Amino acid sequence: MKKATKSQQSAAQTFPWEKLTWDHLSGWTDSRSLDRGRSYQRRGAVRNLNLLPDGGLLADVSGTHRYATRISVKGRGRDLSNRLEAVCSCPVGRRCKHGVAVILEFLNSIENGTAVPLTDDNDRRLTLIENGWDDGLSYDEEIDEAEFDDDDIPVTKDNGKSNIRKSGSRKNKSLGRPAGSKRKITDANIVDFLKAKSKDDLVNIIMQVCHGDAKLRQTYVDRIMLETGDHAAMIREARKELRSVTSEDAWYNAWEGHGTLPDYSRLRSQLRSLVDTEQFDAVVELGRELIELGMQQVGESHDQGETAGQIMSALSIVAEAIVPCSLTDVDKILFVIDSFLQDSYDLCDSFSHVLDRRYPESAWANVAEKLKSRLPSHATDRKNRATADFTSSYQRERLSGWIIDALEASGDETAATDFCIEEATKAGSYQRAVDRLVALKRYDEAKELASQGLENTDPTYAGLINRLQDSLAVIAARSKDHSVAAAIAAERFVARPGVSALQDLLKAAKKAKCEAAAKTVAMNFLETGKRPVFTEATTRSNRKKKAADPQTDRWPFPAPPGANDSNSRPDRGQAGKPSPHFDVLIRLSIQQGAPESVLRWYDQWQALEARKRFRFNRFETEVADAVASTHPDRAVELYCAEADRLAAETNTKLYPQSVSLLKKARKVLKSQKREHEFEALLATFHDRHHRKRRLVELLHGLGGQPIVSKRRSNR
Repeated sequence: MKKATKSQQSAAQTFPWEKLTWDHLSGWTDSRSLDRGRSYQRRGAVRNLNLLPDGGLLADVSGTHRYATRISVKGRGRDLSNRLEAVCSCPVGRRCKHGVAVILEFLNSIENGTAVPLTDDNDRRLTLIENGWDDGLSYDEEIDEAEFDDDDIPVTKDNGKSNIRKSGSRKNKSLGRPAGSKRKITDANIVDFLKAKSKDDLVNIIMQVCHGDAKLRQTYVDRIMLETGDHAAMIREARKELRSVTSEDAWYNAWEGHGTLPDYSRLRSQLRSLVDTEQFDAVVELGRELIELGMQQVGESHDQGETAGQIMSALSIVAEAIVPCSLTDVDKILFVIDSFLQDSYDLCDSFSHVLDRRYPESAWANVAEKLKSRLPSHATDRKNRATADFTSSYQRERLSGWIIDALEASGDETAATDFCIEEATKAGSYQRAVDRLVALKRYDEAKELASQGLENTDPTYAGLINRLQDSLAVIAARSKDHSVAAAIAAERFVARPGVSALQDLLKAAKKAKCEAAAKTVAMNFLETGKRPVFTEATTRSNRKKKAADPQTDRWPFPAPPGANDSNSRPDRGQAGKPSPHFDVLIRLSIQQGAPESVLRWYDQWQALEARKRFRFNRFETEVADAVASTHPDRAVELYCAEADRLAAETNTKLYPQSVSLLKKARKVLKSQKREHEFEALLATFHDRHHRKRRLVELLHGLGGQPIVSKRRSNR
């Protein structure tokens, strides 16, 4: 291409590039893309930069692959970021890091006075961008590798093979043709080539390939056994392949792009052949072995799920053989249930259709009895579960769940319910039985069983206790007693204070007609940290009397079922001294839009935290956002303090966050027509952190000066 003359460049430049600032670019794309784009441009990743007739840019950018990137300009307006658009052949597609790199490279050419060649609308890169990303292969094949150092083009690996050569002349990957050759060998060319050979020549060609490709040879072995009807040999080969492939190590390093993964393609082909020849019993037996060995292989694998996916595809073929095999209905059902019980990785999902078929109720009853016989005669109660074998308890619960399903399928709902209750008292599966009784509207029995469950459940299993309490709240609500739900919400609020927990409490208390009293106690708890106690059970008239004269340290309802002794737990704070929950009070005030309260609680929290050696919570940004419109000075102070703290860290990834906080401070000052004060703040900040090169580069964009002029002043 010829270099553009000054008149050509002037005609093409319909966009004021020299006025572009870092603020424009930061509003145009995300901070990560902006940072990566700067890095790409600095290391020379942008090549073949050209101007387009419409004033846009077109260039190659080397990343994971070589990508084509176009920058378009449009319209008119003061906000230059809205006038820029970028499309790229990379997976992101638009306003990506490659687009940032191209823009910065063009600005660099303006600063250095370098002429940029013109191109036209027939440039082949425009077609590549329009077609989208296809792993970079079609474009990478035509790259002149000699132009780039190895560091400029990262080698992308796919199963251990590089997509880009590091050295040597460029060749066609499949045929080794020199660069510039446009011919492509198609399947039709190969067919014509083979048709021209004699029978002996074809045999020789195939045998040569078989000698060098063991998998192809195995394919012919399987085909010979299939066509000769030697099913026994086919089954032996399939079992041999199954044991071989499941014994392989399965691992893959996604970061480095290499590893070793088992190949189940031959086993799938063998299973498919056996199904097609109606060897269903053999396929089911192979499936049993595949589930056992495959489960072990997946458990020991270190990949991204590829091995599990291959086993699932093989088992989906096994699933086709279950229904037509010679097993009885009972044994088919048990085969599927056993597979599910053994399956910890959802490998056998394709077996589900077998259970969806219609079977005689007697078959399901038989299945239920067989499964019952497997249950241990003695079970460990959940109260002592901390010392019990958790795995065996979990397996028992899964097995009993299948027994209940089988009893229901047999049409004996009563037996299913009785068994459910029996397992609750015997093995501690209370929630399942309570849910069933509630569904049957047997509320008294459900309440009794839930209460029994709370007494016998280890308090450390908070999730189980919470669910049983929720069931009791539902049952109590049916008799218009909403105080149970309010008491449960109060206990959980005290255990884990938070804005959402407070809202749940007040919602439940409103139904119990004691919202104001509950709110008074809850706020006192947040402000003092002292745990409130529950009111002893009273009559309805006494409860109304107490509601009229609420206490700040006592909930207006009795303790919930299964509640822990609140007084036995220490109050929050050091040495048992109660400590306010300022974090909740701050966030609550922010949510309520009360800036005065926000600052009041923040100042008290800050005074408390200042006495501590470590601070785990930070509210500076949240508080500043909340008070920016009413207390601008405090907001600017908080933004700058937090920006300074982040800048002081040794982690350079925090620098963009620091700069974004300074931008917020500038915005607040600008809204007060005091933008000139920001220059002094920025100068002080710059002096304090001038040794941090990466941070200083980001700070240069805060002055609002054009990128080109700012660069020129720093040369």
